[in-house]
Amino acid sequence: MNRRKAYRVVIVSTLVALTGLLVVQVYWFVKAYDLHEKQFDEKVNLALRDLSSQLLTMDGDSTSRIDPVTKTSSNSYYVDFNNYIDYHLLDSLLKTTFPEYNLLLPFEVVVYEERSMNITLGAFYKDGVASKAEPTCLERTLPKKSAMDFAIIFPGKKTEIVGGLGIWIFSAFTFLAILVLFGFVIIDLSKQKKLAEVKADFINNMTHELQTPIANISIASEVLRKAGSEISQEKAAHYANIVYIENERLKSQVEQVLQTARLEKGELSLKKDEVDLHSIIEEVIRNFQVRVQTRHGQIKSKLEALKPFISGDRLHLANMFYNLLDNADKYSPLPPDITITTNNLDDGVVVTIADKGVGMSRDVQRYIFDKFYRASGGDVHDVKGFGLGLTYVREIVKAHQGKVSVSSEVNRGSRFELHFQNT
Repeated sequence: MNRRKAYRVVIVSTLVALTGLLVVQVYWFVKAYDLHEKQFDEKVNLALRDLSSQLLTMDGDSTSRIDPVTKTSSNSYYVDFNNYIDYHLLDSLLKTTFPEYNLLLPFEVVVYEERSMNITLGAFYKDGVASKAEPTCLERTLPKKSAMDFAIIFPGKKTEIVGGLGIWIFSAFTFLAILVLFGFVIIDLSKQKKLAEVKADFINNMTHELQTPIANISIASEVLRKAGSEISQEKAAHYANIVYIENERLKSQVEQVLQTARLEKGELSLKKDEVDLHSIIEEVIRNFQVRVQTRHGQIKSKLEALKPFISGDRLHLANMFYNLLDNADKYSPLPPDITITTNNLDDGVVVTIADKGVGMSRDVQRYIFDKFYRASGGDVHDVKGFGLGLTYVREIVKAHQGKVSVSSEVNRGSRFELHFQNT
């Protein structure tokens, strides 16, 4: 088993174990709740049977049998009393009997006509004091010798039971917190691992990219040094030109890395003036045209914006457009076919750069603006670059209070849209 698979197995196993512990905690919480509810029901049953017996005894009836208390809902208990109830006596017994059974919750008492849903009396008790729920019922004289039943309702029963399960709740939430924190740690570790891999790939790629101009400079300078006066002026100029071109290439690569670092730190200062996007685009096209033509490709422009002026830094905007053209060229295996268009919208100007290259899948589109990311074919990166070009594009657009978006289809090309505010 390789290291990556072992890493995944450990993560999955830990998640399964923690989830299992959480499920066990929830299971025992439910069991504990059921047990506490059963104990509460038992206390209520005993208290109500005791209270009913006292009511009958004080009323001089010692022969009537008390039927079992019926639980009509999760918090309602019905007593089939079938005898006359003296409210004042019931009130007195409720205040003394319930505390004996440690029933201290606020409750409602409702007196019904025998085996009927017609309410004769109702009151709410809190801290041993009754408040009238239906004053007209309580103030009237109850009919003598009328058979009645009564019910007790505990509105806060569930809250009371849950409150008694504090240790179970704490335990369950602790495991849940551990699971959530573990998830965050895993996500962060995965991001760090991915970043480490991307950085390692960037360093390897940068080393390879820098080696080429360094090697060319070394060879050309060595020829010039050894040949001395024996080399012709034409050849000397040729090798000197190689040194110059490769040196410029080297400076460009180093500058790209430095610019991205400055952007990240917020140290890149922009010199903003009113600039004409059309003139910048035309200049970039002229400089890039030779490269495209050597591959028998073409760059078409449709600069139709009537108001192409924005507040921006001409140099960085030019570099940004150059990066987008460079990207379109690199990912066009056939002769490049690139189109640049501009149009005005209500809130500004939009620049579109479209190509007919290899295109990108939706998954790739999610990451192309990330630093060091390079789209690849399988496990092989067959396109040169540091993976910083589109990151630079995004940051420059953002620095100009604009927006950049991409749409693409595999084997059908890509389309970048840049939105800027007019001055």
